[in-house]
Amino acid sequence: MSVGDAWVIQGGQVLLPDGRLSALDIRVQDGRIEALGPGLRAGEKLEAGGALVLPGLIELHTHGMRAQSVEAGSLAEYARLEAERGVTTFYPTLFCSPQKTAAHLRRHLQETGGLRLVPQAGGFRLEAPYLAIASGGSAGSLAVIDEPTTQFLLEAGGGRIKIWDFSPELPGAPEAIRYLSKQGVVCSLAHTRATRAQGRAAVEAGARLVTHLFDVFYHAPESSDPDPDIYAPGLVDYLLVEDRLTCEIIGDGTHVDPMLVEMAFRCKPPSGLVFVTDSNYGAGLPPGRYTLPGDWGQVQVGAPNDGVRLPDRDMILAGSALTPIDSFRNVIRLFGKELAAASRVWSANPARLLGLNKGEIAVGLDADLILLDRELELLCTIAGGRVIYRR
Repeated sequence: MSVGDAWVIQGGQVLLPDGRLSALDIRVQDGRIEALGPGLRAGEKLEAGGALVLPGLIELHTHGMRAQSVEAGSLAEYARLEAERGVTTFYPTLFCSPQKTAAHLRRHLQETGGLRLVPQAGGFRLEAPYLAIASGGSAGSLAVIDEPTTQFLLEAGGGRIKIWDFSPELPGAPEAIRYLSKQGVVCSLAHTRATRAQGRAAVEAGARLVTHLFDVFYHAPESSDPDPDIYAPGLVDYLLVEDRLTCEIIGDGTHVDPMLVEMAFRCKPPSGLVFVTDSNYGAGLPPGRYTLPGDWGQVQVGAPNDGVRLPDRDMILAGSALTPIDSFRNVIRLFGKELAAASRVWSANPARLLGLNKGEIAVGLDADLILLDRELELLCTIAGGRVIYRR
């Protein structure tokens, strides 16, 4: 379809914001949804043939896919891989030292014309350096919170850092969260042994996201803990009932037990959950053993829900093997939710959190769409009114 020209998606089952599927046509012009209704006409058309037409997936947390990584690879190639998995907006995520992070940010901005050449990239996410626990990352990637480091990274990011992770117990965390939140950066709580009081202080300062809930969250004793026989609520309990926070879930059933996923669905309001892959090298590869670049060495990749594992270290979990469309299907098949809920946690809620003009199918919103067959296999990805992948 030509840029700027009106065109129509005909014959699809369109998922509307209220969760209903409706046989409607969608007219697209100038990258946005110009009209919804039966019998729409335009110069060009895409025949959906009864396929499901849903909002495009929005990936908030991704480090790598197949043999590509955010740190070492090309964002243009990364965007192509994401498009093949239904993603219309993604936030490339860095976990490295401030110096390396700055170098990666500058390189990506230079190669992409400030991300202009990769419109799927909504901006960058920094998972490090302001963490108390490295977990699967390198301890050398961590740093104390200070204003010069924050300004150094903001300058390197050229206004394109959109999400920044913090352990709330670190000295200076509330002050930095307050400052960055005022700059429009979404601050997320991550990798922590914080108390409820420390978590609440971060939320009061402006934190609005929780990084992969349940993963790398350790129960910290409270100074006011009751008798040992009485359950003492901790940080995770607070996060589940704090409606100002949106919580991420790595939705493979391995990183988070399905019972805990169900608990999160029941505790959080409908807008309070987003699903992410937290993918890294190996995600999306066929089952097998691979030698990956950098320090990864050999990894074992099984089914998407099994994770990427290290055969030389007793098959411990090294990361997520999910792709976004795998996780989308898991919401329905593994966790027993409806199609509308899957779309909400993969599209509407991330868009709302980041203030994007997308995530639902309505007049005036960006024409970021996917077409799925009845087996939930991806047929087509449309971003900004352009077909960027077709099976």
